[in-house]
Amino acid sequence: MLLAWTLTCLVALGVSTLLLISLGHWLRFSFRLAGLIVIAAVVVLAGQVSGSLWQLPSPYVLQAEFLLFACGVVVVALRPRWNPLGQVFLASFLGAAIAYLALAVQLTFGSGLSVAGMAASVLLFLLEASALTISGYFTFESLDVTTRTRTTRPEPAFDPEFHPRVSLQVAAYNEPPDMLIETIQSLEAIEYPNLEILIIDNNTEDRETWGPVEEYCRDRPRVRFFHVDNVEGFKAGALNLSLREFTDPAAEIIGIVDADYLVDPEYLRETVGYFIDPDLAFLQTPQDYRDWEGDPYLTACYDAYRYFFATSMPSRNERNSIIFAGTMGLIRRSALEGLQGWDEWCITEDAEASLRLLKAGWSGLYLHQSFGRGIMPLTFSALKSQRFRWCFGGIQILRKHLGELLPWRKDPGNQLSVPQRLDYLFGGVQWFTDVLYLGFTLVLAMTGLLLLLTGRLALRPLLGAAVLLPATLIGSGVLRALWALRKSTGIGMRRAVFAFSNWLSMSWTVSLACLQALVRSEGVFLRTPKWRGSHTIGEALRASRAESLIAGALVTLGVLVAVVRRSSLFLAFLFLWQACVYASALFMAWLNVRADLPAQLERRQRTEERRERIRRLGPVVAGAATVLALEGIALAVLFAGALHPGTQTQQPFTIPHRNPTDAGPWSALRHLPQTLPSLVPAGMPGVGSADAPSPTPTSGSSPAPGVVATPTPATSAAPRTSPTPRTTATAPTPVSPSPSVSASAAPTPTPTASPSRSPTSTVTPTVTSSATTP
Repeated sequence: MLLAWTLTCLVALGVSTLLLISLGHWLRFSFRLAGLIVIAAVVVLAGQVSGSLWQLPSPYVLQAEFLLFACGVVVVALRPRWNPLGQVFLASFLGAAIAYLALAVQLTFGSGLSVAGMAASVLLFLLEASALTISGYFTFESLDVTTRTRTTRPEPAFDPEFHPRVSLQVAAYNEPPDMLIETIQSLEAIEYPNLEILIIDNNTEDRETWGPVEEYCRDRPRVRFFHVDNVEGFKAGALNLSLREFTDPAAEIIGIVDADYLVDPEYLRETVGYFIDPDLAFLQTPQDYRDWEGDPYLTACYDAYRYFFATSMPSRNERNSIIFAGTMGLIRRSALEGLQGWDEWCITEDAEASLRLLKAGWSGLYLHQSFGRGIMPLTFSALKSQRFRWCFGGIQILRKHLGELLPWRKDPGNQLSVPQRLDYLFGGVQWFTDVLYLGFTLVLAMTGLLLLLTGRLALRPLLGAAVLLPATLIGSGVLRALWALRKSTGIGMRRAVFAFSNWLSMSWTVSLACLQALVRSEGVFLRTPKWRGSHTIGEALRASRAESLIAGALVTLGVLVAVVRRSSLFLAFLFLWQACVYASALFMAWLNVRADLPAQLERRQRTEERRERIRRLGPVVAGAATVLALEGIALAVLFAGALHPGTQTQQPFTIPHRNPTDAGPWSALRHLPQTLPSLVPAGMPGVGSADAPSPTPTSGSSPAPGVVATPTPATSAAPRTSPTPRTTATAPTPVSPSPSVSASAAPTPTPTASPSRSPTSTVTPTVTSSATTP
């Protein structure tokens, strides 16, 4: 029965995928009856095709059709403003996931496995269920933007004559002076009548670096410069110091700008008017970039970054659950002071602050219009360092606020709605998709080793053509992700493929960050430098050495399994696919070292000191040790299950050999291995910028000593006002990062939702009587 469900859902998912990528963006109407009609048509077609193709019993096909249609009814009821093709795709995905997991349960407990084999299969099932759940969120998020026909959130109020005093603040640490001065000049050109600009250079030791900036700011009418030493708390510490000591007491709105951004003159004129709404605590605009045109590597990074602000943020804005991403964002001062400022324990303090504001009952607003452009990290190593920080900060937020995000938890002080909780919950959990993917990779590698050593593997079996559903889930996920990226950003297929590779290239880095964040409370805060290394393949290999080793091992093992054990082509493909995921890091690193930067970036590169290497041995060793610790038990169980199969109701594992007399186009399906494919996104895409600089942690107890300020008649200390009465959230006591960790630019947060993550479908691997797939 469950096999019939699986095959019927396979056809429905394939048909709905073709409909989505061909017509999904152009269908601009939605009403419930149309959605139900389209879903019914696809369900009936899937039942007819699967029934005739595989000679399935009619009662089982009818049950599968009922399952798919029931999923469709739920989707139409919950998402009435999606067009019918978005509705039928999500319904087909849900039906396929349910059918596949039900079949996995049946095969786990009904195949006569040994205790060890059953334990291993249960572990695999949990991985599969987790991966498919997160994949469902990615699917929902992309469809919510690409197939939604009208907005659900009321039009926000805007008053163009509302001009409260705004304080734009730039936290800088050891930034090239010419770059920072260029940023200040762009801020001075902003057309807004009531503005102050604060430059807080914190912990930069070399006066030759910050001295020219101080000299430029001297006697500038709207600019004040401060150089401070012995600041704790990274970027959050510098911004808290500015809020307490330097900000004009009359300033009502605080704006954060990274040190490398060029801001459009109309930025404040087009955004501040929304704060006429007294419930609005923060407003975020996209983080955008410049100087990427013409370079394949920088273009791939740019397109991967854009996905978060083109897809994730518009979707979350419908449910008032966006994040405050730092640069190019504005925040109400009274709301921020009600939180007691930025929390210094979190290296993505801006995203964490937005969660506490929403919890206190405030609202946030996302405007999908770019008003400023910064510089992306110029090396692949710097990109990995940036993504590591984003992920670490996202897990910090999840650990701190997990209880508050559970939908069933009731707390009078927590005003988060269920959709807000789910967005922030999945925004943190989604980082673990790369950990799941790493686990599937290890399972596949172990399967290959056992096939080579023993010729058998007595774990959960899968029968015949059912292997096609996991393959369809992989293909559907890839096509849906590429389609959503193209439609939300307007790029072509080649650029979409390169951006997809950029997502995948972060998988190993994100896995290490997740595992470290589970066992460490203090962040590894590394600045994102904007300099490049040498133009050699050796530099590319150094930047991706771990990923290249993993990819090489998978290719070698796949070839050995195919040649020595004469495994099926599908199993060989799985090894190749897994290897390509990790090899994408080498591909990105190679594109990077071959790039020719514009003269302006080359000049900035020469003015910036080359400091710490991004890839340090410490995090790599710690991450690898954590991986081994978490995966060791699972692998031991796999070995035990393989070597002690116990009694089974099915035939023991044998290497399949094709009979030349077999006839029929589907006869080969009997020899296909079971698969549990996994396509886990790497990091989020979408967010980020060249991070705003931040201070180096020290052991000093006072954040204020060593202040050097350019004179200006408007300078006055801003006393901390009492928290706004409407804000109920209070900040936990900040925890200073370890003084042994060198600090640099603070990351722009990824979504506790994505940014940066790859919005791909995740399908998990299953160990079969002939193979395991990731």
